[in-house]
Amino acid sequence: MRICPFIPLLFGLQIACGIQVIKRKVQDFSTTIEKMRFEEVIGQEQVKSRLIRSVKSGRISHAQLFTGPEGSGKLAMAIAFAQYVLCSDPSEADSCGSCPSCLKINKLAHPDLHFVFPVVNTSQSAGKSVSDHFISQWRKHIPENPYLSEKRWYEIIEADNKQGFISRNESNAVLKKLSLKSYESEYKIMIMWLAEKMNPPAANSLLKMIEEPPEKTLFLLISENTDQILPTILSRTQLLRLNAISEEHMRSGLLHRFPDSGSLIPDIIRRANGNFSLAIQYMESDERHQEYFEQFVQLMRKCYSRDIISMRKWTEETASWGRERIKDFLTFSVRMLRENFMLNLEQDEITYLSEKEMEFSRKFSAFIHQGNVFDLVSEFEEASAHIEANGLAKLVLFDLSIKIILLLKQKQAA
Repeated sequence: MRICPFIPLLFGLQIACGIQVIKRKVQDFSTTIEKMRFEEVIGQEQVKSRLIRSVKSGRISHAQLFTGPEGSGKLAMAIAFAQYVLCSDPSEADSCGSCPSCLKINKLAHPDLHFVFPVVNTSQSAGKSVSDHFISQWRKHIPENPYLSEKRWYEIIEADNKQGFISRNESNAVLKKLSLKSYESEYKIMIMWLAEKMNPPAANSLLKMIEEPPEKTLFLLISENTDQILPTILSRTQLLRLNAISEEHMRSGLLHRFPDSGSLIPDIIRRANGNFSLAIQYMESDERHQEYFEQFVQLMRKCYSRDIISMRKWTEETASWGRERIKDFLTFSVRMLRENFMLNLEQDEITYLSEKEMEFSRKFSAFIHQGNVFDLVSEFEEASAHIEANGLAKLVLFDLSIKIILLLKQKQAA
């Protein structure tokens, strides 16, 4: 069948989506996470077993890279591993969770466990921000949700439209911390979340220490885009790959954290597509995704009717959102294009839409076909890249809408 190669390609475009409005207040996620043990990490049993064996055999790699898709539990796994290594009384399969070391790690306050993560410059940091400037936010929010997404982290630190980074100032702080003796435990551990955010000076500065760290020092790097990490760093790390969370583990994880939400879970599992961070967002609120859906519908209708005046008003309204929110909307739009293409192909079993989205898409999907879907996706992704590069939002979005007009009128290829 000629169209089969397109299905797996577009399948990877599924990201965030709206779900039916949750009509009750969801239990606060922070009340369910109390420990940073392996048992709290959803699924990923093979990786857990591999890490435990390395500790038992005394063959712990000094530099490890946890990689995998967003929401797969990389940070949660790295913290659980650190706790197991530092635990005073570990069992065969997990840390004890109750010794002084474990209790401190539960609060991310162990003196031999250090963290590096993307930050932004603030007026107080004088252009020299490092992770320690944001450690209070980190210690508050990560124990609540170790599946935190990069986007959500930037919201927490009020990054606005800024992009997070790991700078040379950060690497200097790391070198200083790890040059000291451990305080309480045998090991010193440095967890670096989103290591791809290291700029070249930072990466080059850490290269020597990652290659030859002080005795009993562990580097646990976490990445969602390993191709953005300096190759010389990659070559010095042991790779641990986590997969998207299975439906079975997703179900048990959600039920554990939201025990009164059984009726919502099948729909959320379907839309989260293995991303537990996304599943949590769905459980907590779908208001923004509903807004994205309505904005997408408006855009498509205005473009189809070639209503230039209305398109301009739509552009001005959407451009006022700010860069990160616009990028989020464009990503959502790519997902909607993918879902409508699946409907056009009559692939309902792999179509992930809420009832309201489906109501719109049953008719709209006729206009998303093999003859235009790839060009449409490309235009949305290019617009997102321009927004990322600080392009003028009004111009980028209006240009996008003009291109959509032409593509929606394009006939399906024979």
